Parts: sequence; structure tokens; C-alpha cells
Amino acid sequence: MRIVVAVHDPPVWSIPERDVRRLAEALPGDVVVDARTPEDRLREFADADVILTTRLTPAEFRQASRVRWIQSSAVGVGGLLIDEVVESAVDVTNARGLHADRIAEHAVALVLALRRRLHVAAARQHARRWAQLELMEARVPSLAESTMLVVGLGSIGGRVAALGASLGMRVIGVRRQPQLPLPPGVSQVVGPDKLRDVLGLADVVVLAAPRTVEARALLGRDELAAMRPSAVLINVARGRLINESALVVALGAGRLAGAGLDAFEHEPLPSDHPLWSLPNVLITPHTAAFGGDYWAPVIDLFLENLARFRRGEPLVNTVDKNRGY
Repeated sequence: MRIVVAVHDPPVWSIPERDVRRLAEALPGDVVVDARTPEDRLREFADADVILTTRLTPAEFRQASRVRWIQSSAVGVGGLLIDEVVESAVDVTNARGLHADRIAEHAVALVLALRRRLHVAAARQHARRWAQLELMEARVPSLAESTMLVVGLGSIGGRVAALGASLGMRVIGVRRQPQLPLPPGVSQVVGPDKLRDVLGLADVVVLAAPRTVEARALLGRDELAAMRPSAVLINVARGRLINESALVVALGAGRLAGAGLDAFEHEPLPSDHPLWSLPNVLITPHTAAFGGDYWAPVIDLFLENLARFRRGEPLVNTVDKNRGY
């Protein structure tokens, strides 16, 4: 079997050569190719049976006439689900759940930092200013008196909900199938059609939903207006879930207390973007999943799925290509 590894989007979304070697050593009977340039990709995809990547162009997919399965090294598969792939018989799997703990912990860290204004304290520290009076003016309810709304209750959202509940917060969830049993720590679940109704109940809103065709503008002007002015918004999912222009207006006008953002419509976030200069925004550069060895579990999952693929068994984390997750 010919396996093409094509994950090379510097500086961080690039699989180390050592992990490609590990994969090759684990599969001595197969051919494992590391394709790192656009020319490599076009050439090697022509003979690929399996591809490990995060994105494909129509031209690349046309070259990959033999491919039967594509494994994404990431959770999001927007870069793979071009029309040609969706309409094909090629299976697509993702890395759902591999980094859920780290992403959930990052989300909670953003919640606590914003509510306790640690970003302001850090800025004043840099300026050598004793900001005791400024910081003590912040009025936020204790965690035990707060409500967290988690939009998306998959592996990441479920973990965020459990952590929020363990800190004493009341947790409401939003998911496509609200009739399913309540996840641990969640007191109430509603469907996406009730999102605007519950936004106004939350002191904290965490976006952990996948980016789908239907959900690319999940929070726009009206949804942001439905939130409490004292609430904070956290996005550890996909940048396109939020209308950034509407968010900038809401934050600038004081209609939201703050936002902790790890994903953006365009990355890297342009240096002239107004989000950089808003004092109530805490930005992390799409790093929520990092903190340990990002790639080792990706390789482990790929090897497990490859064994299943050979045996004709269902693959782990198969993506519904029409839904986008």
C-alpha cells in the first residue's frame, strides 16, 4: 500500500520528519512518502492509496485517482471537504478527541483569565503600574453563581462542560440532538434553534462546535446582542463561527465584557485587525491543542485506522462529509 503524508503548513501545522519515519518503521511492508512541497503533493498523490493531510485542492484530488481513504491530522476538515471529495466514495476521518483535554483546559483558562482580568494585570505589570484600584473595580459573579453555555457537546465541548461544572458553574449545552442523555455536568441541553434564547442566560459562552456549512456564522450581530453585557465569549473552535466585524463592534461598544479567541476567520490574524487593540480581548494564536506531543497521538490513531482499513472494519472518527464533521 502506498501512503502519502502531506501535512506541511509551517510554522506549527507541519508533521516532524521523525514522526514520518516512525510511521514508515511501523509499516515495513508499505511505502510511506513524505510530500512537503506542492510539486511533491501533485506527483505523489497520483499513486496514493491512502493520504494523511489536512487540505486538498480540486487539482490534487483529481491526481489522487487511486485514493480510498483520507485521514486528517486535525479535527476540522473544512480544508478537505471540497465538492469533489464530498461527492466521491472516498472515506474521510479526522483527529476528533485526540486533543480534547488540552483544548478544554485552554478554554477554561481563557474564561478565568478574562473574568479575573489577568490580561489587564499582565499589561500593567509590563508598564510597572500598581493597578490595584483598576482591577478591584471589576464586578463578576463567583463561579458558583455563574452559568456557562457550551455550544457543541462533542469531545471538546463535553470536556469543557465537565470542567465548568466541576468549578461550580451551572452548564447549559447546545447540540443538534438535544434529546440524547445529558452529558456529565450539563443541567440542560437545547437544539441550535434555541441558541438565541439561552445566550442571554449565560455569563460565559464557549464555542466548541465544528465548522459546518450551516454553522459558519453561528454568532452574528443579533446573537451577540442577545448576550449579557457582562458575559465573556470564548472561541476554541473555528474562526468562521463568529462574525468578527459584529464582534468588534459589540466589544468596542461595551456590549460584551470580553472575548478569549483562539481561532479567527483569517490566520495569522492580520497585524492591523482591530481585535489586537481592544482592551477586553485575550488572543491566543490557535494554540489551544498544543502543550505536549501533538503528533504522537495522530500517528497512533492513523495506525489504528490503517489496521481497521486493511480488515475492512469501520474506521475511527469517520466524518459525515455532507454535515462537515
